[in-house]
Amino acid sequence: MTAESALLFCTPEWNGMHPGAWRYPGAPADGAMDLDVVTALVRRAEDAGFQALFLADALGFRLEISHAALAHTGAGARFEPFTLASALATSTDRIGLIVTANTTYDEPYPLARRLASLDHLSGGRAGWNVVTGGFASGAAHFGRTEHVDHATRYARGVEFVDAVRGLWDSWEDDAFVRDQAEGLYFDPAKLHVLRMRGEHLSVTGPLNIPRPRQGHPVIAQAGSSGTGRAFAARFAEVIFTLQPTLAAAQQFYAEAKQAAAEAGRDPEHVKIMPSLTVLLAETAELAQRKAERMNDLTHPRVGLELLSAFLETDLTGYRLTDPLPAVHHDAKGTKTIQRFFTETAERERLSIGRLIPSALNFGAFVGTPAQVTDHIEQWISADAADGFNVTFTDHPESFDLFLDRVIPELRRRGLFRPAASGRTLRENLGLPAPPNVHAR
Repeated sequence: MTAESALLFCTPEWNGMHPGAWRYPGAPADGAMDLDVVTALVRRAEDAGFQALFLADALGFRLEISHAALAHTGAGARFEPFTLASALATSTDRIGLIVTANTTYDEPYPLARRLASLDHLSGGRAGWNVVTGGFASGAAHFGRTEHVDHATRYARGVEFVDAVRGLWDSWEDDAFVRDQAEGLYFDPAKLHVLRMRGEHLSVTGPLNIPRPRQGHPVIAQAGSSGTGRAFAARFAEVIFTLQPTLAAAQQFYAEAKQAAAEAGRDPEHVKIMPSLTVLLAETAELAQRKAERMNDLTHPRVGLELLSAFLETDLTGYRLTDPLPAVHHDAKGTKTIQRFFTETAERERLSIGRLIPSALNFGAFVGTPAQVTDHIEQWISADAADGFNVTFTDHPESFDLFLDRVIPELRRRGLFRPAASGRTLRENLGLPAPPNVHAR
């Protein structure tokens, strides 16, 4: 990987990632539901050169956290990602729009149609973050009495992605001739009907929309279990990951690239994007003080319940001075997040109480613009990342400092090439368009 190929995605939690950020002085408390605030933020990210906006999503309330605790956070109100991305497609020109959609609680046909529509509406800027539904609370919103186990979710996910890609190839690229003189709207020889019968899904095409502008929207995925990594090796063009140390990130990077090669793919066409949550201030002391202030603004029960939810382990019966108990990596849970916090606690020998701040700021990098720039350079140079998926602990200060100070310095060091020249998200990520399997 060359320094010029470094990528930056923006994952804006509109009120800030920290559950106390919505109370911090200057924060837009209602920013998550104010389209003007959202649009202004995204336009600034686009002008700064971010290649893509990543719209993370959950299917509803995290039922593992009590409503009494959630009521004190900035959670509970957010736009549905496809609706928001469609609105943003009309007010942006270059930034990619990556939406999260679930293979366990959706169906291939309507999802393929929504993604194809977004790709056309945005001029080829759509991406799909494939999730299988890591949190058990999602099941209840869809009339399920229990969550689907990890292995079954991924087995269905494989069939689901295969079906969606098959539906996107319902039409050859030049199928719609729209010949008014001859009265021929499309060439029927270039229409192909998908008939898929799998263990988990049965899907029949064709899709009633032309092939997406990019051929297929860019496919992103996050998963660090063995099953998740195999899934990524087969499908993912962008891999989101959460790694606690440089050494762990280097190992993940090397293994993910190797797995892609073993799956018959070009490793250069798989972009590894670790999460980077930042809390920035002009000095390290001010940044630490801000982190402590946001912790103080957070209701005491939020931190313990949030950490319990991340670990899928009830910690309410323990003292804050106790070491972290053994965590069962549930076959129905999200292994990536569990391992991040258990490994952090083990490496730094943290008690439950001392681990809570890490849960509140989601392991944020706390420091100055210069320090986070050095961090990015170190990871990029060490083959630990192709770029970063940047989230901001607070708004607007950390966001402003990153755009005004970090990005210009990255550009000066030759570490960042902003999206500008490509017409599509694929072009700006250096990814080839997939050929239509039916093209002659």
